[in-house]
Amino acid sequence: MRFFSFLLVSAAVFYACSDDASSANENEEILGSAGYEHVAVDKDKRTITFSSDANTEAYCILHKGAFTWGDVSFEAYTETVPSSYVTRGDTLVVYFSGNTDDPHYYIGGSTEKIYGEWKNLECSEFEGQVYCSDEEEREFSAQYRDLVLTISESKFQEEVVYKPAFFKYDDYMNSFFMLDLYAILENKSNFGADVVLDGLLSPRQPSEIKAYEKKHDIEVLEVSKREKKFKLDGKEFAFKVTKVERDSLDYTIAVSVAAGDRECSYEERQVNVTKDNCKDLTTDGLRNYDEDRDSKDSLYIRGTVLYTKGAREFGECLAGL
Repeated sequence: MRFFSFLLVSAAVFYACSDDASSANENEEILGSAGYEHVAVDKDKRTITFSSDANTEAYCILHKGAFTWGDVSFEAYTETVPSSYVTRGDTLVVYFSGNTDDPHYYIGGSTEKIYGEWKNLECSEFEGQVYCSDEEEREFSAQYRDLVLTISESKFQEEVVYKPAFFKYDDYMNSFFMLDLYAILENKSNFGADVVLDGLLSPRQPSEIKAYEKKHDIEVLEVSKREKKFKLDGKEFAFKVTKVERDSLDYTIAVSVAAGDRECSYEERQVNVTKDNCKDLTTDGLRNYDEDRDSKDSLYIRGTVLYTKGAREFGECLAGL
């Protein structure tokens, strides 16, 4: 698989996968012929090798604080360490770039053909034991997104495929962010990291949130989709989502958390970078922006960028409530 050292902020996000599955003879190495990217599957060695010809690709380019849309040239590339795979029944296990400590488990394709689309089971392995989410949790997550690996003659890539329900989800009190918020308020620490709001757009099962609240003695006093009042360690808190603007992958979200006479507030913005909006981007509040690096090298941006100005201060404010 191919990676770019100057990619600043990226998200491999697609609404659908369009590549058709390709067939292969049982033990014949197939070289891709479509476009400039090629995938070779060796069924005897059980390896998958990605390569690409010299080519140019369009990026939003950041250099010395200015954004421009332009072509970036890349030299021919071939993985030095191929990915490997094994099949276990109807399950495909892939070790990307030969990393045997990080197996990825998939179902949905054909273990006879290998080529096709495979859904990630989001399992993990520890000391020889495989741990997967239970069926109920997988079905809940599958309503909103799938993590899909496509293997074809010209594509070897894992992508997040968001479904329409993801963009309509508005039950923010049942989201991953609530678990983050509870942890910060309980531990009186933001764990030295920025507090970002993308977790509000990550649905969680109501039963999971309630189980956490029960385990940690959190008493919910009032709740709606955008507000929650609760008591934690004897103190009352009021959490509100005060602003939500969503357009596909673009969003602006603002929240506030109050306790007694103190209140913490924060606003965050995500932008899906395109040719049309590239020149209008700014470095002010751009997450992970390194001015020193930008002054030396051009940064190539594709996908989404996140503006998190004030995130660290928000986290520190929460820890002080």
